[in-house]
Amino acid sequence: MTAEPAVDIAYYAGVTDEEFATWTSVAERVAAELAETALARDRANQDPVAELRLLREAGLLGFAAPRELGGGGGSLTQALKLSRIISAADGSIGQLLTYHYSNGVWTHILGTPEQRERIARGVGTEGWFQGSVSNPRDPGVTVERDGDGYRITGRRTFATGVAVADLITVLLYGDEPVNVVIPPDRPGLAFGDDWDNLGQRLTASGSVTFDGVVAHADEVLAGLGNGEADRRRDGLRGLFSQLIFAHLYAGIADGALQAAARYVREKGRPWPEATSRDVTEDPYHLQLLGRLSASLAAATALADAASEEFEAALALGADLTEERWGRLAILIDQAKAVTTETVLDVTHNIYQATGARSTANAVGLDIYWRNARTHTTHDPLPYRQREIGRHVLTGELPRPRQFADLAKAADATQGAAADTATAAAGTEAAER
Repeated sequence: MTAEPAVDIAYYAGVTDEEFATWTSVAERVAAELAETALARDRANQDPVAELRLLREAGLLGFAAPRELGGGGGSLTQALKLSRIISAADGSIGQLLTYHYSNGVWTHILGTPEQRERIARGVGTEGWFQGSVSNPRDPGVTVERDGDGYRITGRRTFATGVAVADLITVLLYGDEPVNVVIPPDRPGLAFGDDWDNLGQRLTASGSVTFDGVVAHADEVLAGLGNGEADRRRDGLRGLFSQLIFAHLYAGIADGALQAAARYVREKGRPWPEATSRDVTEDPYHLQLLGRLSASLAAATALADAASEEFEAALALGADLTEERWGRLAILIDQAKAVTTETVLDVTHNIYQATGARSTANAVGLDIYWRNARTHTTHDPLPYRQREIGRHVLTGELPRPRQFADLAKAADATQGAAADTATAAAGTEAAER
């Protein structure tokens, strides 16, 4: 039996409105610095070491860690609002910050009290950046017992931020799910440095290879059991992953809309058929930007409402019911659906107002669309909309789901289990 931490720690307690105003100013200052060089850094496609240093020195990495452990004491809702400010300036760095907060939630849910405290203290006092290897659709990684710990072998295609992380959460899917935290310099761990995609180019999201990597017993996150309450709490991890996407998209959309409005004001020209000589009075520009702004405001409000409900659900602990979990899932699905459609709408249609000259590479408005289009392919939106539609028509609520369930489904369709099934089908056909 493990001992409880000696101090009373308030996780995700939140700061006062006055304190949060100060933190907002800090995030805006960091965002302004990032925005100045976002396009050049995007084209250089280097690991975001300097950018993470900037977040660390500003205290943003430790914002959501408890005050008692050296952090800022912020709530998750407040943290995600700060991440939107960063995402508006640089979608890649905004993704790293939201994923960092998400990985903190994961270790908070999965870890023992001692593990939660140790990790949160590292984040709060040292500014640790948390990366993760968690893609459940990547079969082919094996995990075997090694004494009291595990030995990991295989390769994962995408692993956001692990090459620049101070601590890596690894989710493994064998007969039973295994979750561990390891340092990035663990022998046998190698990073592919092979992320060269359309957008989100500064997220260090390349491949990672495990060559007999050892995870020691005290690195195995062991705070959850196998009961129904534990399953519901574990299922909150997947919901938070969807929720951070909504805030990332709202932030990117906000940055795109701000950049478009600035371009129109400073360099735009009224269309010859317009009734006004002032570009800011062009009725179609006004209509378009007004529509996009209204959509973004609605999407942002929905994301904030979902964040507040998530925090309430997380605070319930074992008292979280299946019905409340399901209603939270629908709310987050709705936020994800609306923000996805909004960011694609905004980043695509701003060109209707900015015009042909704004397509010049030197202007760089394409960075917003490239970032949005790249990340929104991560999780097919129709599956979330289908879940919402089923609830609308039948009243059925989603049931708690775990990443291990997705991993088993992926293995059945594209992994070793699928290969075995295909081979068996071929043998059966040959015997006929």
